[in-house]
Amino acid sequence: MKSSLKNRRLLLAAAGVLGTFMLSPAFAQLSQPRLSLRGIVQFYSGLSHQDRAISLLQQQIDKSNPELLQADSIAANVWRNSTMLVGHEDILGDIAEANRTGTNPIDMAMAVANVRVGAPVDVEVFYGPGVESPTEAMVTITEGGLLDDSVAGFRYRFDIVNQNGQWTITRAGRQFRCQPGRGHQDWSIELCS
Repeated sequence: MKSSLKNRRLLLAAAGVLGTFMLSPAFAQLSQPRLSLRGIVQFYSGLSHQDRAISLLQQQIDKSNPELLQADSIAANVWRNSTMLVGHEDILGDIAEANRTGTNPIDMAMAVANVRVGAPVDVEVFYGPGVESPTEAMVTITEGGLLDDSVAGFRYRFDIVNQNGQWTITRAGRQFRCQPGRGHQDWSIELCS
């Protein structure tokens, strides 16, 4: 009995975080591992309960944070792996070659965005894969409170890759948000009036 339980636990560990999708209800009751999107994608096989779970997850995302999967989102742009960030004005060509490399992705992005001292700024960084020695960073810098009659803010996104300790900006984009009454209120590449 003990070896049977031990074998079941080993099987659960081998199945990784996807446990409840892959295993029978008897196994699933032994442990409730956390699901990962990577596991869901890896083990998806078109079964009806998997489709239902994905639909429920989509509904939860749409309800709680619909921006996560918009066409111009970080995830969508990384998934596409195109040369440009979709939904962003391509600014990579505007960055001097010498400014495309450095040792700190946040400092590099801040320098390119030319953030004004004292301006309200939000910096968001996603590193991957892994935390200890990441080889990729997606940096988003959002600057608001502009003293401009038409543009309320800028949002910059940078896809930055680390090779041998040297970070390199591989894609860079910019979006605008207009002042009320001067155009769109969402992030867009459309100019404000």
